[in-house]
Amino acid sequence: MNRKILNLIYILLTLAVLYFLMPSSGGAIVWASFISLAGFYYAQWFKKAVFITSSIACAIALFFVKEYPFSTLSACLIFISLIPLPYYFYIKSGKLKKDFSAKIRVLKIKHSEILEKYKESFDERQKYEDETERIIQFYVACKKLSNCAVEEEYVKIILNALDEKARMIGCSILEKIKFEWKLLASSGILKDKDLVPYVHSLKFLGRDKNFNILDSLYSKELDNRNFGTIYWPLKIEEELLGCIVIVTEMIDVDRYMEEGLIFAPHISLGLKRINLFDEISEKSRIDGLTGLYLRRYFLNRLDAEIQRDRRYSDGFYILMLDLDRFKNVNDKYGHLTGDKVLASIAKIISSSVRPCDLVGRYGGEEFVVLIPSVNEKEVQFIAQKIKKSVKDAEFEENDEKFNITVSIGISYHSSKSISNSNFVINTADKALYKAKNTGRDRIVMYADMSDDASIGHKG
Repeated sequence: MNRKILNLIYILLTLAVLYFLMPSSGGAIVWASFISLAGFYYAQWFKKAVFITSSIACAIALFFVKEYPFSTLSACLIFISLIPLPYYFYIKSGKLKKDFSAKIRVLKIKHSEILEKYKESFDERQKYEDETERIIQFYVACKKLSNCAVEEEYVKIILNALDEKARMIGCSILEKIKFEWKLLASSGILKDKDLVPYVHSLKFLGRDKNFNILDSLYSKELDNRNFGTIYWPLKIEEELLGCIVIVTEMIDVDRYMEEGLIFAPHISLGLKRINLFDEISEKSRIDGLTGLYLRRYFLNRLDAEIQRDRRYSDGFYILMLDLDRFKNVNDKYGHLTGDKVLASIAKIISSSVRPCDLVGRYGGEEFVVLIPSVNEKEVQFIAQKIKKSVKDAEFEENDEKFNITVSIGISYHSSKSISNSNFVINTADKALYKAKNTGRDRIVMYADMSDDASIGHKG
């Protein structure tokens, strides 16, 4: 029930009680006073309520003026004096309300400003959190790169770090080897694009000696839309190792520029480390004189081929080669000339076999060749080609020309006959030993040794 109506009921009940408990003549003044005071309660919603209730109170009091003239007139004066009070307080409260409203408006403006500043600070905090997250991502990637010694893993780490970034349209990683560019990997819209000619045309990448900042180009050559293209040069001091091409939305160009200035040097160090590791690894498995694989590395590769052959059963041939009377060359012309001959023979052997074949220096003047997936006729053709090319090669020292010959032992192995790499080498070595003992400058197949057969002819 409405509170106003409920209070009105209470007032009426109170008036009824006063009416019945007090004498009509004496209680009339009290009754009238109560009515007048009730008007003050309702004046908060209806300011004329005091005027109405005071008028009613005066009328009730004047009804008994003959019995109590002084008291009645005094009560009427009090009732009448109460009428202006609500108007005074209305005026007073109006001013207060106006002042209060003005203060409320000021507070609302300040509240709006605070909310705006809070939103700005929240956006700023979000921005810094995003920046921190990006830095952490790159930090984790750089930490992984510090433990990376393989190019494939290096490329994968960088691509994953870049592809996780927002609004990344595409990226490519290129390495510069001497004066040529090599594409290592790409993603996004650059995945199927050959950027080597495009990057090669950017002359400033290799020509500008002071190029230690990033250049931002807005190119339509990579896509129909006008994306921003950023180049992160991978440099150590003045050495340009490669570059990373990033295509992103224009809004992020400046951000990627700033990130590149921070992280491109770390990525460059990773690439330099891998190059040095590859160089050391290459030197550890390559013979410095001939450029062929060293014996230990060749045997490791031979073990891998044996395992592969057990799965696929293709079979393979081993050629053991030894230069005939090479000691005479060293004794007559010196070891420097002997080294030149070895280097030349190594080139002849390498050029006579297929790219998939493995050539190694077994020791001294001995060479070994692994030839997989060929038949006997094909391997004999390769061996004859090597033997003839070696014999036809002409060397000169102190205005004296000389030639050299080679003996070759061949053995075939399949998954059924292979026991280990030592067995494979020993069979070819036995064939070579027979070639040496039967006149040199010839080719002997291990399979024919039981019949004391050989192919080739004496030189």
